[in-house]
Amino acid sequence: MRLGAPDGRRNRPAQPLPNLGKMPWTQHQKAALHARAQTVLSASPYIHPALSLWNQPADADAFRATSLPAAIYPKHGQSAVIVLSYTVPRSKLMVIQRLSIVHNGGNPPDFTGQVIWRVLRNRGGLRGLNQLTAQVGTFANPLPVTIVGVENDTFVVTAEVPAAFPDMPAGQTTAASFDGFTYPLSEATLPEQGNF
Repeated sequence: MRLGAPDGRRNRPAQPLPNLGKMPWTQHQKAALHARAQTVLSASPYIHPALSLWNQPADADAFRATSLPAAIYPKHGQSAVIVLSYTVPRSKLMVIQRLSIVHNGGNPPDFTGQVIWRVLRNRGGLRGLNQLTAQVGTFANPLPVTIVGVENDTFVVTAEVPAAFPDMPAGQTTAASFDGFTYPLSEATLPEQGNF
């Protein structure tokens, strides 16, 4: 039995599984493993290896999603407010390359714990961005990130004031922005060999 190359290219020569014949498996187990390997070989890999997530392709569509208007902080202990929400368009791959989350007005609550910002994908927190206690970048100089989404994924930035802290002063707001590009999903996945 043989498996394809580790990068998932279906048309490359298969590689043998080492020591499979010496494993103490029954013929039924070996047949099941072979069937699973064939399924993996026939599945298309996810992202085309020639597509750079850091250098936007010339034919990609750049975007900037910004909160308009800036969100007012919620009262302490209340549910988080949505600062920014962006849904990936149908049939597109999206890459967020830069992120900003800012506080507007008065003394910033950075590192006090008075405000917690979260970046969520489909209502789940992103690792390292799901409990921010300080601003991230600025609108003029956003933080470089690489966050990938596919059609219908929703990315949200929220802000909340924990119950143990006082309310944010009146007139203070928060805003966020995503900068990146979208690319056709059919072009972003690996085509058959010879098509690029």
